Amino acid sequence: MLTSQDLSGTWSFALDPKGERQETYWAAPSAAYSDTINLPGSIDEAEKTPLTTTTTMAYLSRKNPYVGKAWYQRTITIAEDKADQFHWLFLERPHGQIDAFVDGLKTGRDESLSTPNRFFLGKLGAGEHVLTLLIDNGRFEAVGDPHLPRNPDVAHSKSDHTQTNWNGVVGRIELQSQAAGIAKLKVFAPTRSVRVTFDLEGYDTDNLWPTFWKAGHDDVARLTFKVTSGGDIVVESKVAITSSLTHVEVETELPENARIWDEFDPVTHHLVVEWVRDGEVLDRTETDFGIRSITTQGRHILLNGRRIFLRGTLDCSIFPLTGYPPTDREGWRKAMGTAKAYGLNHIRFHSYCPPKAAFEVADELGLILHVETPIWAFLGTDPALDRYIRVEAERIVDEYGNHPSFMMLTVGNEVYGGRMHVFLERFVEDWKAEDDRRIYNGGSGWPTTERAQYISKPDPRSHRWDEGMQSRLNARPLETRTDWSEWVQMVPMALVSHEIGQWCVYPDLKEISKYTGVLEARNFIQVRDDLASKGLLELSDSFMRNSGALQTMLYKEDVEAALRTPDFAGFQLLGLQDFSGQGTALVGVVDAFWDEKPYVSPEQFNEFCAPTVPLLRADGFVTRQGDTFSADLQIAHFGAGTLPAGTVTVRLVARDGSQHREYSLPAQALATGLLHDIGSVEIPTAGLADGLYEIRLSGNGYANRYELAVLAGNGVTPLDIVHSLDAEVLAKVENGATLVFSPGPESIKPNAELGHTVLFWNTLWTRDQPPHTLGLINDLDHPVFVSFPALEHSSWHEWELTYGRRAFDVSGLPARHLIRVIDDWNRNRDLALLAEIQIGKGRLILSAVDIESGLDQRLVSAKLRAALSSYVAGGAASVPQVPANEVLAWWERVKA
Repeated sequence: MLTSQDLSGTWSFALDPKGERQETYWAAPSAAYSDTINLPGSIDEAEKTPLTTTTTMAYLSRKNPYVGKAWYQRTITIAEDKADQFHWLFLERPHGQIDAFVDGLKTGRDESLSTPNRFFLGKLGAGEHVLTLLIDNGRFEAVGDPHLPRNPDVAHSKSDHTQTNWNGVVGRIELQSQAAGIAKLKVFAPTRSVRVTFDLEGYDTDNLWPTFWKAGHDDVARLTFKVTSGGDIVVESKVAITSSLTHVEVETELPENARIWDEFDPVTHHLVVEWVRDGEVLDRTETDFGIRSITTQGRHILLNGRRIFLRGTLDCSIFPLTGYPPTDREGWRKAMGTAKAYGLNHIRFHSYCPPKAAFEVADELGLILHVETPIWAFLGTDPALDRYIRVEAERIVDEYGNHPSFMMLTVGNEVYGGRMHVFLERFVEDWKAEDDRRIYNGGSGWPTTERAQYISKPDPRSHRWDEGMQSRLNARPLETRTDWSEWVQMVPMALVSHEIGQWCVYPDLKEISKYTGVLEARNFIQVRDDLASKGLLELSDSFMRNSGALQTMLYKEDVEAALRTPDFAGFQLLGLQDFSGQGTALVGVVDAFWDEKPYVSPEQFNEFCAPTVPLLRADGFVTRQGDTFSADLQIAHFGAGTLPAGTVTVRLVARDGSQHREYSLPAQALATGLLHDIGSVEIPTAGLADGLYEIRLSGNGYANRYELAVLAGNGVTPLDIVHSLDAEVLAKVENGATLVFSPGPESIKPNAELGHTVLFWNTLWTRDQPPHTLGLINDLDHPVFVSFPALEHSSWHEWELTYGRRAFDVSGLPARHLIRVIDDWNRNRDLALLAEIQIGKGRLILSAVDIESGLDQRLVSAKLRAALSSYVAGGAASVPQVPANEVLAWWERVKA
């Protein structure tokens, strides 16, 4: 464009929910609009509809929603010196189907969910004209996923589960003017040898035969490369205009001081292209670009010839204040800067494409972007949708393809359909032939297609859909030998794990006050009110912090399993940020606003999520006192270059910070792009007090840590245990006995299915898939923890306590929880694994833990039994006094 006129500000406005307003009137200059609205903005933001009061746990609640048609109108003025130019209406991020009118006449219709909408208005006479928009956010192609009958509209490009289905225009609104057009500007710069292609478009008002190119003119394409830290380079190429459409290709060499764009040195350059005719500029366009190549080699992804490892997360278009993605750089610097701070180098945009500002910020930060057309749907059955996908992909590449951060393109998320393979193979084949500036895949998650340059699969992760209690970290204790080599070897191309993690944390109810925009956290309010009604509200912060600590441990293991897999291409977390919809999936270590949560800092997350990470591979992290803990040390190094030779220091540190062991392992210079074997770690535990320790690894700019439980073999210590509860047993307690009531799980009515991990995604969306709990809270002030080593939150060694067990639901019984179980926030049951009450002169300890069988091999349970034995022999803690009849009534309620 040569010039632009900003059209932001006040527009006349009218709702048309039933589609009854006639175009012939409402598009006319004389239409009587009775309301106004500010654009950029949305109807939700302007609060043009009544405040809702409904509430749901499915997603955040729109306070002032609107779905349907809406009319927007304003007057524009064409200056005298612009009357002979051609004009375009530029709209960034309207939503739905848009009809544009000038002076009552329709000029066009568009419906892109991915790129700006541009309407060619032609020449407009000097003076005032009336511009009208009809936006219908009830009209989209079938981009949602119809295989989910409970909610078919889940594509993140339009769903209320994510960015909401808003109506309005939320980005730039401009009238752009030019004498002719430069279109489809593409910069191919895999090296400093740059190739630029573009089209010159000559507009003409002669309906029978174009005259634009007929007269003799001196036409020149002038390219000005503004090389960062290198000055301007001007290249002029004479062009022969022989029709209204002229394809131009220009090749040139940039100087050696033109730096390469890389994850670690994200330098962009700028190009201005002008069409000059007889010395006069007819049109001008410009773009940022980077010098970089992205290729694949077998199972590896190469950036500028260097193998990279994708440390990614999903961006699901969750922006609670506005209900739509930001169109300014500042909004994206918050989101992407947070991702970078947590050690990530990659973002996948799930079933949507972000606005231009996202690409600009990713260019600045060195992030690698995976973009999708706006679908989560069946393919090959709806010709209109299939056509729409192909057009959207072309528009996305035309609009954002020069950004060096834009390296990966996929059709969409988890696609389905009997003809999907054909559609996807053709899509990938066509784009590989058309544009080698990025790599291509068919569908994220599935299916695997032969032509794909990389694929993502949901199999290489620690918990998969429907695995429940049989998932790796629930079915067996932690070990770090597992990797995803089996899955890597199944496919010949680069493999990226799809949506790993999905580990939930309890809602942070203090977050409710942050929802000051178009969305309200009524789902959180429901949780708050339910807790309050059950007398548990004061525990909400503890629930959040302690479930969050376990969540972080689970993400650490998922990330490290990917890092320790040879020839693996990377992972995509779901997610770093909370997901507000699909039943409320609080899977983030940052909240929906990209703000840090209180239980893990970016620096802590960086220990296991960074370009260089030291890793321990061990058979387990519970060892008998006196045995030697053995592990193999590896370093996953994907930094900018070779890591110089140095030393890896291994320290064994007690929980009080005192150091007990230190070892040094030499490390040779480590080439980037590899998983390196460093050596063996042997830590004898003879002479150590039993307890919890940290194994801390540190070296040349990297660090990591692992939890190790060193436990004495206590065997069977004396303890008075009963397996049934009746009046006779309670009478003994009332008279002064201290008994441990430890029924088998089959004796307790089913309540929450108890696993070691937190729950996966959430229970509403997964149809109540287990586990249903969010970890443990250990009452460290209770004397039993003098002898039993524990943190406040779940530790890896406590897997043994929960495996195969069922917690007590102690609702209505005022017990002291020694080990509390955090329940799903949809139920908020009062659950205990270990609790204590006083009855008369005696004590009753409720133990849902098996502290009797196989204790010679079950070191953790034996240690807990020994701690209980010491406690019973040594004194009494302060616990509630409960009448025997109330205890018996409680047991009658909960026993199977």
